[in-house]
Formats: sequence, structure tokens, C-alpha cells
Amino acid sequence: MKEILMVWDIDGTLINGKGCGRAAMEKAFYKLFGRERAFEDVRMAGRLDAMIVKDAFFKHTIIDGDKKLFFDTYCKILEEILKRKEYIEILPGVKNILAYNSKEHKFFHALGTGNIERGARLKLEVHDLNQYFLVGGFGDEEVERWEIIQRAIQRAQKVHEIKYHKENIYVIGDTKLDIECAKILGIKSIAVATGGNSVEELKTHSPDYLLENLEDKNKFLKIFD
Repeated sequence: MKEILMVWDIDGTLINGKGCGRAAMEKAFYKLFGRERAFEDVRMAGRLDAMIVKDAFFKHTIIDGDKKLFFDTYCKILEEILKRKEYIEILPGVKNILAYNSKEHKFFHALGTGNIERGARLKLEVHDLNQYFLVGGFGDEEVERWEIIQRAIQRAQKVHEIKYHKENIYVIGDTKLDIECAKILGIKSIAVATGGNSVEELKTHSPDYLLENLEDKNKFLKIFD
């Protein structure tokens, strides 16, 4: 039986958060520092939360900003926002894929996301998706994005007591950064055009597999045949 590890991005891949993360960050920054639209010119897509907040601190000349305090405030606000469940939309086909069991392959799932872990878990909790992800790599630290994917793989191997072969590890995401991480680590990429990038845009970065969306479970699973 082939053992396959899928390392999943969250926003734009598993869910559409409808800007809830940005909204919570903006509110947290205003509450702590009195600055409105603090993240207006800060690039967020595909990036790590720790780096995003570092950039915002720099932009607004916040010297020795307390990231722990910021993220504590951010998570409290995010939790309040997410009480309005319409903020989080699970993307079509995702739950069917995560819940699928195969006689031919053994599928394991991990997170590889720029969200800090607490923020990621809050977002996934809305549709009870945390049950599929025992481990992951997260954006709590100022590291390269490929390093969080590497950590997700290492943690999955430890928890499941499996040494995954590189040809059986897949990064699934909606940005060029997910594709680049897979190339750096010598593993495979599945790009999905369910976020901010079109099929044509993603194609220019040469993912191993490219899908418009994840609605067709059988089409997705054919990748692993």
C-alpha cells in the first residue's frame, strides 16, 4: 500500500475566509496602536503571519513591537469574527477528499500554512476540519515558507511513524509560493485555482498538477494512481 502525504495550504485552498484574517489583523493593530488600515500596503497572499506583522511594524515604525501580544489580540478578535459562521466557506469538494479512505493508498494530511497555528485552528474549527490535521507547519516564526512545509513533513513522519518517499509527498495550494516550496524540497505540487490566481497564472510556474478546483474527487484522486 502506497503511503501518501498531502500538505495543505488553508486560505484559498481548503477554505474561503472572506478576508477574516486581514480584518482581525486590522482590528488588532488599531486596538493596540491606534492605526487604521495598517495592512493596506502589506502583501499577505501566501506569506507567513510572522513576516506580515513584522512588515506592518516596520511600515508604521513600531519599535520593539510585541508580536505575542499582537497575536493574542488578533486571535481573540478572530474568534469573535468567526462566531458569524458565514465568514468561513469550505471550498467545494474539500471535505469529500479529506474524508476519503482508499484500499489502494493510505492518505495522510498535514497543514502547511502561513497562518499562525492558533489562527489556523480557529478557521478550520468552523467546519470541523481540524480532525483531519494532527500536525502541520505554521507561520508563527520568521522563516522561509518552504521551511514550514519541511516541518510539516517532519512532524507527520514522527506522528505517523512513517518515512514518506519524496515522490509520495504533495503540496496543495493556490499560489506560486506553494509550487516553489515543492520544487525546493524536491516533492510534488498540486496547484488549485480556487484562490487569487487563475489557472493561466498558476500554469506559468509549472506545477506538477493543475486543477481549476477540487469539486471532482475522482479527478483529484487520479493523480495518485
